[in-house]
Amino acid sequence: MGDWLFECMIPGAPIGKGRPRGTAAGGHVRLYTPKKTADWERAAAMVMSSFWRRAPIDAAVEVEIMAMAPRPKRLLRKKDPNGLIWKPNKPDSDNIEKCTWDAMVMAGVVRDDAQVVLNTTWSCYAPRDSGPKVCVRLRVVGKEPDGGWWDHVPRVPVTEPALELDDELPW
Repeated sequence: MGDWLFECMIPGAPIGKGRPRGTAAGGHVRLYTPKKTADWERAAAMVMSSFWRRAPIDAAVEVEIMAMAPRPKRLLRKKDPNGLIWKPNKPDSDNIEKCTWDAMVMAGVVRDDAQVVLNTTWSCYAPRDSGPKVCVRLRVVGKEPDGGWWDHVPRVPVTEPALELDDELPW
């Protein structure tokens, strides 16, 4: 794998991709992205486009995202660590990824978010001396993997059906 082609920091709390909303007007349904999500994506795309002044990448890419949320008051005690703290709650890291990828497409960094074939996302509370932010970096991936841990996962031999079904089911 090569060097990182793109790195940027987006100030502010990470936002997860909101579920599409719908309205009905004149017998037609219109789906739209929630305002909070759309506002964050636009702001992030503006920051990203200021770092990226080239044509969109049109290849498979690896993306790393570090999402640092503001610390809640319960984690500001003296006994709490000063550095990063894992954040195992909402917004989910997969929704943060979707929002960040959409902003990358909007900014013209990549042509399509389907190009992300390798992704790592960390979801943490920010250190005491730092504010909330999302840091993103990207690089083009090399050749396809030709083997790995998945080749050594034990297989369960299937010789007969694991479950016998009766023709007389109660439903």
